[in-house]
Amino acid sequence: MRKRWRGTWLLLLALKTFGFQEGDPEEPTGLECYQMGPSGGMNCTWTSPEANTTYTLHYQSLKFKRNQTRSSQAPTGQNWVVIGRSSLTHNENYAVWVEAGDGTQVTPRLTLTLHKIVKPDPPVLSLVDVTPVVTVTWTNPHWPQHFSLNLACQLRYRVSGTRNWTRVHEEDVEPNSYEFSSLEPFTAYEVQACCIPEDRKGFWSDWSPSQTFQTPEAAPLGLVDVWRVASPPESGEPSLLLLWKPLNSKAARGVIRSYSLAFWNGSDSPESLEFPCCSVSLPSRTTRVWISANNHVGQTQPANLSLERQDLPAPAEVQVAAVHGQDLRVTWEPSKDSLEGEPTEYLVEWAEECSSSKAASLDWVRRPAGTHSALLTGDFRSQVPYQVRVYGLYPGGFGASAPIRAYTQEGVGATETSYNLSGLEPGTSYQLWMTGSTSAGEGNASSIHLFHTPDSRWETVLASLLAVGFLLFLACVLGAVLHVQLLDLCQKVLPSWCWENVPDATHSRIELYEMDRDPHSFRGPLAQDPDAEEPSITELDIAEPADHVNQGYSALPQLESPVPALPHSNDWTGSKPRTEELGPSSTPLEEAWGQQAPVISDYEKHFMPTLEEVLGLT
Repeated sequence: MRKRWRGTWLLLLALKTFGFQEGDPEEPTGLECYQMGPSGGMNCTWTSPEANTTYTLHYQSLKFKRNQTRSSQAPTGQNWVVIGRSSLTHNENYAVWVEAGDGTQVTPRLTLTLHKIVKPDPPVLSLVDVTPVVTVTWTNPHWPQHFSLNLACQLRYRVSGTRNWTRVHEEDVEPNSYEFSSLEPFTAYEVQACCIPEDRKGFWSDWSPSQTFQTPEAAPLGLVDVWRVASPPESGEPSLLLLWKPLNSKAARGVIRSYSLAFWNGSDSPESLEFPCCSVSLPSRTTRVWISANNHVGQTQPANLSLERQDLPAPAEVQVAAVHGQDLRVTWEPSKDSLEGEPTEYLVEWAEECSSSKAASLDWVRRPAGTHSALLTGDFRSQVPYQVRVYGLYPGGFGASAPIRAYTQEGVGATETSYNLSGLEPGTSYQLWMTGSTSAGEGNASSIHLFHTPDSRWETVLASLLAVGFLLFLACVLGAVLHVQLLDLCQKVLPSWCWENVPDATHSRIELYEMDRDPHSFRGPLAQDPDAEEPSITELDIAEPADHVNQGYSALPQLESPVPALPHSNDWTGSKPRTEELGPSSTPLEEAWGQQAPVISDYEKHFMPTLEEVLGLT
């Protein structure tokens, strides 16, 4: 037994002295040295227990220059030194150790051969092609072409942004290239490589910088997760809002460009449409829907949603419980209907109970047949009620359980004291009552409050127009019936100048005749030459007019011609009638004026000046 342990100890000592320093970059030692390429210097690194200590590296020749020892001091606090290539001998064996500033040896003596500790530089990677497969090549420009040993390399790769690497077996790697297979489509990857002399006597190089690439697209996989929600009528007819979830990146395997939708609403053939993500309104009579996702390469198999019957057996005994104050666990029992059997699939739906739009907060998960529970995870808000339903999906439709109110975290007491009711019809009477609920159940209802919503605006405007029109019609009727009484009342109340007729001198029959007889000298009944002086009356003859004159005045014919147009010139003058022209010895008016003599009515005589007014006696 003692010999066996002694043999084991000697083997471990040999591995520690010779094996761990060569060909295994993963095993750390207190002192490590490697040659930086076939023609580079030697880099030695050691652990440094004292940060402010000055260390010295000693290396002693063991083959050609036996017992020759050289030293290289590192700056204070530095735990590595580089020995230049000119200070080293090829194929020489060296003993290397490190001492502190006080001469204390801080590392064991390390024996090495220079050409067996070569560490190559990292290779340089490049991509040859990424379609249809990815091929990576590499070179090592600093490795001499004439060197007796070539390099053996290994690769590792991972999905960009992840932590874990996948190594490629060395026997699967060609000397300077590698062709990837079994990568996920349309996924970003990064790859690195490191190399070692092919005899494995030396060190692995550092990993090269990452070379990134993306695999080409492929046809999407899986089925689109589609569901529906009944929308309230907006323009008279209710509609069906179809919702679906976008494919995850692993199933999409490319850029989803559109969704192909086909639905059947009782017509002879289904209607087909193309839509972006992720909702569309369909007729409420739609009974079956098929939907698939499309990318540049292909499309998924169509997902089927049957809406023919919505009264099939529903899951029973639905219960909802909060989990850690942030999730909800839902349990149920299958229906006991022996004719339909158990559904082919279950769907659990939840939405905020007080949300103005159910579709905005709606979410759902699917569970296969035989499963009777589901853990709902998502962005649940504390102290907000959610409505949870469980649906049993059948080939010919579905059945829905009664909604269950649930909270992820309840508060102490109610904080809301008001709520806005939406979706009420105008001009409608409603009954309102309230209850309080906790996880223990719902309390008693309050007293019923009755209220009536106001009519819509267009109805109010129409009623106002009808009322104004009726009042105007009533005023017209009253005015037509009572216009005599209204005129009489106006004459009694208003001043006389508001309702008496004032004679119009411009339409006097004498004036009309003067205009027709001499339009050039006519200046109007009230026109007067501003430059002419009024002559004073020195003599006045008074005589009775002849009978034939008065008879001529009364026998003058009526003027029927319209009022002649006034001359446009303002420089004409008229002549004043003379008193002797009206005397008894004058020519009668009938002979002087002919057949167009004007008729002077009693109305016009009433406004003629009196004798006293002419003589200025008044």
